[in-house]
Amino acid sequence: MSNEFHFNIELYPEDSKKLIPIDIEIPDGIKEIVIKGILEPESISYEESKRPIIDALKKYVSQGFEPLDVKNNQILEKIWREFSPLKNIVNLRIIDSEGKFRGTGDNRFTKGIPIKIGVEESTLGCVTGEIPPGEWKLILEVKQILKRCILNVVVFLNRENNTKIADPILPYTSVLREWESKEGWVKGDFHLHSNHSDGALSIEELVKFSIKRGLDFIFLTDHNKISGYHTIEDEGYPIFGGIEFTTFWGHFLGLGICDYISWDLVNPDVGIRRLAEKVHYQEGIFCIAHPFTLSYPICPGCRCEISIDYDYVDAMEVWTGTFGLRKFEITEGIKEWRRILKEGCKVTAIGSSDMHKIEDIRDDTPVNYVYVDSLTLENIIRSVREGKVYVTSGPKVEFYMNDKNIGETLRIDDDIFLKYSCEEEADVKIIYNGEEFIKIPKTKKGAFQIRFEDKGYVYLEFWQGNKLLAFTNPIYLM
Repeated sequence: MSNEFHFNIELYPEDSKKLIPIDIEIPDGIKEIVIKGILEPESISYEESKRPIIDALKKYVSQGFEPLDVKNNQILEKIWREFSPLKNIVNLRIIDSEGKFRGTGDNRFTKGIPIKIGVEESTLGCVTGEIPPGEWKLILEVKQILKRCILNVVVFLNRENNTKIADPILPYTSVLREWESKEGWVKGDFHLHSNHSDGALSIEELVKFSIKRGLDFIFLTDHNKISGYHTIEDEGYPIFGGIEFTTFWGHFLGLGICDYISWDLVNPDVGIRRLAEKVHYQEGIFCIAHPFTLSYPICPGCRCEISIDYDYVDAMEVWTGTFGLRKFEITEGIKEWRRILKEGCKVTAIGSSDMHKIEDIRDDTPVNYVYVDSLTLENIIRSVREGKVYVTSGPKVEFYMNDKNIGETLRIDDDIFLKYSCEEEADVKIIYNGEEFIKIPKTKKGAFQIRFEDKGYVYLEFWQGNKLLAFTNPIYLM
């Protein structure tokens, strides 16, 4: 026996970046809630997509250290079809009568694939458990409407557990019982997705692949949920909780948190303050993710498009993904990071894979080395806040000034002895208060005296031609 509800919602371009709540009264005794959505049309035509895609690509390639001359559009003409056709995009969030998060639709919603929340079984991205009676909220997250469309939502309230689903949450099987205790420079990735949001791998598969990559730790940062992390049981490998807050105005990471936080605390009126405060309340790291990436209408909301108060920011994801494919946004990120450091904001730069599938990991995808006394979440959080991090696509690097290491502070009363090393030959750039101070070509290590006149910061970048190999966080001068 079941109850059935139908909702037909007409959406227009002016509904983009809006939340539309649907209230449903759930009676006592319900064992599962099944939701289906169909969006028609889901996309606009290839021809309608062409001009907005090319305009977005022009904006993207006009940033960074080497902007692309787009007067000749031959390159853009060749690649615009890769992003076509542009889509109307609506997601779904489910909140129960007790105000608790119970799931999102992700890639299933609007495609006719059932979403199930059950007492005994749920689809990936949802939370299994008792279904309390009362008013539940289905919140439509309208990211982008390019052309008038109709969203048809059907909700089934069943008193029996009888709906078969293709992608249920399965019991977690631990990969490792124990993990070697480590100290010093440990290697990890801060930004990874599983099949609990839009990743291709299960959490177990993600852990196995991370071990294969030689990572000492990872953070699971599924979109707008932490429910996948809560399914992990008896895992010896260091996998820590997090959320990628996928807002209408940018993406942000909450690293080291364990409890759900709603992404829609971010808006142009209050900026990121309220969301950052919620992350900090859980003693987590608040990080800006890929701030200069593609955005509307190709990837709506992916680029940071609101003013940022850096007093609330612990870290910035300066290097996201493969450098060869994303150099425009990565080098623009370096420019912005240099600028905010010069203004006195001690924001730690990190690099992340933003991995959704194995193919995202290439030779020029970054990892982070974090200096810790022992590999614990608390120590990683502390070291990130202190800037004891360097980012690399592979080679290990070193950077000292006198007896001070990356992230530490040095007095500039006397001449300074600077020491560096890199496992691969590279052009080393010494960046001092936002500017390239010295460039040392084709070197693997060196040591020399140097003098700085003003307080501020110094960090190193390691390049092979136009290819970034690694960079450190600063040693600060006082």
